[in-house]
Amino acid sequence: MRGFMLVLALLLLSLPAVAEPWRIVCDENFPPYNFVEQGRVAGLDAEIIEALVRRAGGVPQIEPQPWVRVQDMLERGEVDAAFQFVGRADRFEKYFMVGPFRAGQTVFATRPDHRIQWKTLADLRGYRIGTIRGYTYGTAFDNDASLAREAAAGDYSQLVRMLAAQRVDVIIGDREALSYFARREMLRLDIISPPLAEVPRYIAVPKTRPDRAERLTGALASLRRDGTLMAILRRWE
Repeated sequence: MRGFMLVLALLLLSLPAVAEPWRIVCDENFPPYNFVEQGRVAGLDAEIIEALVRRAGGVPQIEPQPWVRVQDMLERGEVDAAFQFVGRADRFEKYFMVGPFRAGQTVFATRPDHRIQWKTLADLRGYRIGTIRGYTYGTAFDNDASLAREAAAGDYSQLVRMLAAQRVDVIIGDREALSYFARREMLRLDIISPPLAEVPRYIAVPKTRPDRAERLTGALASLRRDGTLMAILRRWE
């Protein structure tokens, strides 16, 4: 009997480990970074996150949710991780912030017939600036009480339509996302130079899951070393 149990134990040890599912949430519609295509989440960031989780030994299960819901689920520790977060002091205190895994540009945009120039945020005083509820755009912009922000949009599609309907004078957001939705809505945008900021993007992990953060950090370093991360970024240029 003892021999049988020893053989059984050896067999069990020789079996490959079953990869564990990781529940990941992200904004429900943020192309070209993540979007739903044929029933699955696709996009640049979705591809990066899938590669990271698999390299960390997990099975990625990415769920698109409204951004406010993403933050609530992360806050309550209902998920293993969420992306794509802008780095902010309070977030580094509340979560493990893994990354950055890429960077983007935050820009202002307006209608082509509505010429606006800016060098400092003070130049935008008096304009109605459209934003997305729950989004952060950097400390200087977020904390400037002199700016007239209209946080009425639920997503990028609505934000672009608000500008076209002249409900706001200017909108702010990621350059690639704004351009994508303008093309989809067949609207013209005037991206205003210079960009407000180069924005590193992070994966946020609840403090209750330090092992996930550690494994993701190691996976990110590994993807950088072997060129996998750069290959994904180049495919989406």
